[in-house]
Amino acid sequence: MVGVLIVSHGRLAETLISEVQCLNGNIQRVKGISVWPKESEEETKDRIRNKMAEVDEGDGIVILTDILGGTPTNLSMAFLKDERVEVVTGVNVPMLLTLLSYRKGRSLQEICSLVKKSGRRSIILIKERYRALREKNGNHTRRGI
Repeated sequence: MVGVLIVSHGRLAETLISEVQCLNGNIQRVKGISVWPKESEEETKDRIRNKMAEVDEGDGIVILTDILGGTPTNLSMAFLKDERVEVVTGVNVPMLLTLLSYRKGRSLQEICSLVKKSGRRSIILIKERYRALREKNGNHTRRGI
């Protein structure tokens, strides 16, 4: 089973894990790391390394980070030298749910591709979506969205 590590600014990582546990129940081999401004890069890298060891079963590790170019992503990139590690940015709940659903029996690359697609598909403009659905279904009423 692929291990999961979420690295984020502030408490986002722990909050995402908590939310997914509410939806899915107990989850295994998933850890979070909060990155704080006062912490040194080396301290943060050491914490990432230690948490990676906790989630690693030998099948690879996906590190999910909050934002490309941010400290969590930049520090996580140091671990990409290992072929069994991948970093995916822009973490959201649908990405994490997809990862947990498909992380057994698939390659690391396949899992990451599914996670990326899931994250992108989950970002929509609701008004735009409903307008498209109404037009497709021939429903041109003025009520609602």
